[in-house]
Amino acid sequence: MRAVLTHTVIILTLSTLLFVFQPDSHQWLAYYHSAVEKGQLWRLVTAHFCHTNGYHLLLNGIGLVVVVSLFFDTFKKQRLLPLLLFSAVFISLCLFFIEPTTQGYVGLSGVLHSLFAFGVCDELRKKDKWGIILGVGFIAKIAFEQFNGPSASTESLIGATVLINAHLYGAIAGVLYYLCAQVWRFSKAKYL
Repeated sequence: MRAVLTHTVIILTLSTLLFVFQPDSHQWLAYYHSAVEKGQLWRLVTAHFCHTNGYHLLLNGIGLVVVVSLFFDTFKKQRLLPLLLFSAVFISLCLFFIEPTTQGYVGLSGVLHSLFAFGVCDELRKKDKWGIILGVGFIAKIAFEQFNGPSASTESLIGATVLINAHLYGAIAGVLYYLCAQVWRFSKAKYL
């Protein structure tokens, strides 16, 4: 339990500190396609802790607390930071290779979608009906965004374009990480 709270506090604190030190933090840490192309690979992770404005930070912070609360039992067993790091790199690499026209990206929302997808997978494994409800709602949300585009009100609030494909890549990353964790757990148990 302590690890879940500690990791959540680390993520929130780091995001808040980077927000306080804007615009310098964006200059050195945000995802810019051209900077990653030049070898600044740390941006694949650090961009997810940067935010466009206070509303963006607040929305992502609340989102993190909600997701961790919903799947608290899951994240007591699975540490947040390795999943977050995997998801951040996966999302950023997808943006880099699949969407090279995306010149910049900041925010935690893609990673939040990854954490949510991981939590839903764990609920489904436990055959929890709550997992089915959350999973259907989550798939509907992702599909709605893909077909209808981002929310104009959210874009206005955060002062930037919402990259809905980052949400999709995050969901895929969460499922992939979950499947890899299950294979690892199964192979480890097989040889013990």
